[in-house]
Amino acid sequence: MTTNPFASVKLLRVPERPERILTKEEEDRLLAACSRVHASLLRTSVLIALNTGMRKGEIHGLQWEHLDLPNRLITVLNGKTDESHRRIPMNDVVFELLSSLWQVRKGDFVFPSPRKKNERFRDPKVGFMKAVRLAKIPHIRFHDLRHTFATRLVRSGVDIITVQKLLGHSNITTTSRYAHSSADAKMEAVKRLDFVGVR
Repeated sequence: MTTNPFASVKLLRVPERPERILTKEEEDRLLAACSRVHASLLRTSVLIALNTGMRKGEIHGLQWEHLDLPNRLITVLNGKTDESHRRIPMNDVVFELLSSLWQVRKGDFVFPSPRKKNERFRDPKVGFMKAVRLAKIPHIRFHDLRHTFATRLVRSGVDIITVQKLLGHSNITTTSRYAHSSADAKMEAVKRLDFVGVR
């Protein structure tokens, strides 16, 4: 019988990098910095992420056929899992941005490659990191815009199941990780007991 030579090896614990939530002031600084960076449609993709919770790849893979502008719906078909395939309503910010892009569209992709005809834009990482440095916001990644979207929804009273469906998560546990309650929200929750006569 053979034994696994690695059975007694302890795996190194990789510390999880805490997810960040942008404050409104940080968001304003980031958007202003995006306008100063020479990166195609960076500000637009940041705003769409903050207002839809879509992943970076989902945003840059969007094709015009995925959008229903009259009914203000985005259909996500290139998600990570079957649950990622979903429909996201557009708020006014997203509707106006996408309507403007529709007027000047070139090809099938909402975010076309500036270099290759009829290919999607690949990755705004370099431009995004330049904007982050300009805005002087520490420890922020593009994915944290998705986390900001989810957390803001929960803090404004949206139920966790609706947040789960908007994010395209397969289980509620994943959504709960994105939507941590703030200390103020926890305090407000326990204060409600003062008014229900539970003694």
